[in-house]
Amino acid sequence: MGFGIMITYASYVDRKTDMTGSGLVVGFANSGFELLAGIGVFAALGFMAQAQGVAVSEVAESGVGLAFIAFPAIISEAPAGALIGVLFFGSLVIAGLTSLISVIEVVISAVRDKFALSRVAATLAVSVPAALISLALFSSTSGLHVLDILDHFINQFGILLVAVVSMLVMTWGLRALPLLADHLNRRGTVKLGTWWRALIGVLAPIALIYVLVEALRADLAEPYGGFPTWMLVTFGWAAAAGVIVVGFALAQLPWRDRDALRDPEPETEGVDR
Repeated sequence: MGFGIMITYASYVDRKTDMTGSGLVVGFANSGFELLAGIGVFAALGFMAQAQGVAVSEVAESGVGLAFIAFPAIISEAPAGALIGVLFFGSLVIAGLTSLISVIEVVISAVRDKFALSRVAATLAVSVPAALISLALFSSTSGLHVLDILDHFINQFGILLVAVVSMLVMTWGLRALPLLADHLNRRGTVKLGTWWRALIGVLAPIALIYVLVEALRADLAEPYGGFPTWMLVTFGWAAAAGVIVVGFALAQLPWRDRDALRDPEPETEGVDR
């Protein structure tokens, strides 16, 4: 929700789509895969630690280290390790490309709607500057460190803050949850009731605010990753704040097509529109 990926994808589906059923399938499939992968990863890391006679913390990696250091070591010990390695890194490439498409599509869709551009023009307007910035920041020897800092601060503070504000505004500002629930319940196989409103308007914001506060406390108490202060200020705090400021400034620009902001007319039972 913070990235806007699901909102963008939802704008492309048919109004008769079973959104609640699809949402549950996506959510449980994603969480189930992560749970299974987590069990496998920690079991393998435990085996490696025992074989080397060291603590798990000495062989455990995260992020890039997990994908390109720990996993290759695990795969090399497995039967048919070469085949598994090709499948694993091939899957990693596909996962990276699909993630890139989903993230960049949010910006492309927003620019296209805001300025009434064609898909090609909006894609070029977003992709070319993004590619140039990526080449400038991430192609150097320090690119991995810059990426690590940007990823940490944007995800920990920018994305979570957007998610919290979005849920609070929709729930308590616009009070739009009854309207959304009614729309979803028309075609959804899973009916949304009071429990859904409590989850979106109370439980989820409280949980995310707790995560935000704890992350802020940890980063203020100790510099993230041991990086120098100037890097954390430039690529961390300034980048996270800059994204919010730029997003707010762009939101003030006038819409080219006001029809895009209108609520769809309510469906009439038994009549296709």
